[in-house]
Amino acid sequence: RELMKAEGVECLLVGKAPAFFWLTGGRCYVPTIEESGPAQLFLDQEKVVVVTTAIEGNKMRTQECPGFEVREAAWAGLPGTMDAIIEELVAGRKVEKDTDSLSAKIDELMVDLSDADVAAYRALGKDIGEALAEAAKSVSIGDSEYKVAGITHACYNKRGIDLVMIAVAHDE
Repeated sequence: RELMKAEGVECLLVGKAPAFFWLTGGRCYVPTIEESGPAQLFLDQEKVVVVTTAIEGNKMRTQECPGFEVREAAWAGLPGTMDAIIEELVAGRKVEKDTDSLSAKIDELMVDLSDADVAAYRALGKDIGEALAEAAKSVSIGDSEYKVAGITHACYNKRGIDLVMIAVAHDE
């Protein structure tokens, strides 16, 4: 909000997954290769609102962004139904997106790690180690690369860790 004040921005709309996660601690994407997902974060000086589709609303409210106000757009009529919620929140004011002129400045803010960020990285490291150990204990000589990749993916996924790529070396 200090950045918004300094830049004269009344409203900020965040849709890029890294910035959304940094601000909320929640994931806003479905596919891991997309820059943004079915949720956006609206911020002004008084409120913060997660705007998403009706199909993602419960997940945002209970798993990804608990404690945040969540407004759901009807699935039928997308993207217009989501745009209508955003227009209501903006209420005619100037709105900046995280893909516009503030993009680099938001990225700069995310570089400094808070104590919570460091704790999250430590927890992630522990989870990665546990997932890898579980996967290693679950595969056998002769398993296909596809089976090993599937087992490995499942071990990470059940801990909420998204793998962008899995490379599997075979028995040979």
